[in-house]
Amino acid sequence: MAGWKIIDYADFMSDRSTFDQSDLLSELLDKLKFRGNPGIHGTFSAPWALAFNANPDQAPFYVVAAGTCQLNVLGVGDWELQKGDLVLLPRGDAHILRDDPASRIVQASSLLSASRDQGIQRLQWGGGGKETQVVGGLFRFDSPFSFPILVSMDQVILLRADDPIRLEAVNPLLGLFCREGRSQEPGSRAATSGLLKLLFIEILRYAVLNRDRENRPCNRNPLVLLFDPVLRKAAEAIHFETGRPWNVETLASLSGLSRTSFAVRFQELTGTSPLAYLTQVRMLDAVDLLEKTNDTLGAIAHKVGYGSEAAFSKAFKRELGVSPGTYRKQKSTAGATVVSSFF
Repeated sequence: MAGWKIIDYADFMSDRSTFDQSDLLSELLDKLKFRGNPGIHGTFSAPWALAFNANPDQAPFYVVAAGTCQLNVLGVGDWELQKGDLVLLPRGDAHILRDDPASRIVQASSLLSASRDQGIQRLQWGGGGKETQVVGGLFRFDSPFSFPILVSMDQVILLRADDPIRLEAVNPLLGLFCREGRSQEPGSRAATSGLLKLLFIEILRYAVLNRDRENRPCNRNPLVLLFDPVLRKAAEAIHFETGRPWNVETLASLSGLSRTSFAVRFQELTGTSPLAYLTQVRMLDAVDLLEKTNDTLGAIAHKVGYGSEAAFSKAFKRELGVSPGTYRKQKSTAGATVVSSFF
């Protein structure tokens, strides 16, 4: 169709050398409005115990910078954390950080600022005994979609300080993050934001590698698609050539699989069908264009693979519950949140 960048499959495959999984993952995180916010730099002295409420919209993580502590995730279990350990709670479960189960529990919200957009908050708390230092932050998505990246991960992801598969990439990031947490130099907040995005990517990689190491299947999660050596080729095709008229057969050919094998593997890995995933990626691109450009609806429809504005509008409303024109007006005026079961 006129206006599309037409390339044959051989050309597309040869051009793949310019892409890698971090490029594609970074692009997807940007469109999903991924944010990493610094949380606390706490110095806690025994006895101490802080309770954090459940919040499914954000994933807190903690690094033990000095000393030791205990983590209790309500209804899940307890973990002993040593210096250098990192723990992520992808589903935002209610939890307690403490020195000892007998310590009196205080709600963390009573000690911390309610603003989630501030820089790192320094907190000193406890009874004056043995000290533990904890640096923490939050991962979240500000996309209008309900994108279950976090909820499809394990409830607790623990990276021990001495785990060999985290040493090369994660440890340098943690060192820089903890340094920025202690810093009050200009640019610290911007540096922390970039570090947190890299840290999330490395934690996600760790989660996938650790499941492989333990011979456990990955939870169904669209991001896992980007780590699969076979299906990643189809994922790149969908994301980098969204407007092409893809179908299951052509995507399967990129992966070197039959149509049936491709569809089954795709569903098992991501929890959705190839064509449903294609539609959702198109909607994600459409939202990005609606928010960041003044392109007409017809132009956006063409860019994301629809032959007419009417077909695009119908698909958009089916996926998001409102028309693209209404969505654009909402974002430009009241900034209303649209609820969707994206992916």
